[in-house]
Amino acid sequence: MGSPSPLCLRRLRLKPEDCAPAELFAQWRDALGEVFEVRATPTEIAEFRGEIDVHASARYVLSASRNSPLSLVLRRANGAQDRFAICLQINGSAAGLAGDSHKQADPGDVMFVDLSQALVIRQSAPEGLVDGVTLWAARDRILALVSDENALHGLILKAQSPAGAVIGAAMLAFARSAVKMTLIEFDALAEGLVALAAKSVAPMLVRASDGAALPPLASFVAVRRYIDRNLAQPDLSADSIAAAFGLSRASLYRLFEPAGGIAKYIRKARLSRAFQEITTAELSNRRIGHIAYALGFKNVSAFSRLFHEVYGVTPGEARQRARQTVAKPEYAVPAQPGESLTRWLEALSG
Repeated sequence: MGSPSPLCLRRLRLKPEDCAPAELFAQWRDALGEVFEVRATPTEIAEFRGEIDVHASARYVLSASRNSPLSLVLRRANGAQDRFAICLQINGSAAGLAGDSHKQADPGDVMFVDLSQALVIRQSAPEGLVDGVTLWAARDRILALVSDENALHGLILKAQSPAGAVIGAAMLAFARSAVKMTLIEFDALAEGLVALAAKSVAPMLVRASDGAALPPLASFVAVRRYIDRNLAQPDLSADSIAAAFGLSRASLYRLFEPAGGIAKYIRKARLSRAFQEITTAELSNRRIGHIAYALGFKNVSAFSRLFHEVYGVTPGEARQRARQTVAKPEYAVPAQPGESLTRWLEALSG
């Protein structure tokens, strides 16, 4: 079967009527493709129920799902890393690690997810099924609207907050009406939703910066993103950054003064990246010392002390807690070629 025309609104509907739970679980895993590793116990697979409805254009993807509770682990290397997601939790809860922070989204909450960062989620639902809606977009569509996308990962708008109530209601209405939309309507409404959500969280991102006066936005954001992309470079320093941007050291220091200084920002960013790599399932066999050295820390003991000061646990304890977040024993069905959420996310344009 040939690929759908990029001018068409594509749809993937998974709602088997006569399907054994194990087979349904396999189809569910195939639909998610390689973005998430789906984990479940044999008992959960034997009792699995679920359905998923996906609409996709070349610019946005909307997915609505209803399923038995599972564990989801965002793969470290996936074809959708340059994507963001806005997730509405309709029924049930999702709790776990987003980046280097513990998060929990309850019914009605809206959570932002950066697919380039770590995410380990365990779903739960007292009434049996987890229900949610997610709007996926290319990373560039979000970056143009926010000052700190790193702080956006895992940020939750509670259902009882004005922003959470408005965005949640808009996403729910969007999902219910998607089947009747034209491609132009779908893209226009999705773009409006992304803009609404990004502008709604802007005050929260400012508060996350400790209320300090913000530096000139364009230049600060450009330098910060350069730092985030080059954390593994051993020569990353104030001198190398200043040279890369043609700035004097004094100008660079002034630019990062509201963030506590350039050295503090680099150290905090490296610690956050280290936390994510230490708690990533795919890197669980990699020694913690190797992770620390690769991110520019010269002494493992000093790294461990600093890690404990910031996160309240040792690196080893953080790794052990992450392992306990998801269901054991694990079972994942390999993805098969064909139409999937993953393929459509990979094809999104910025």
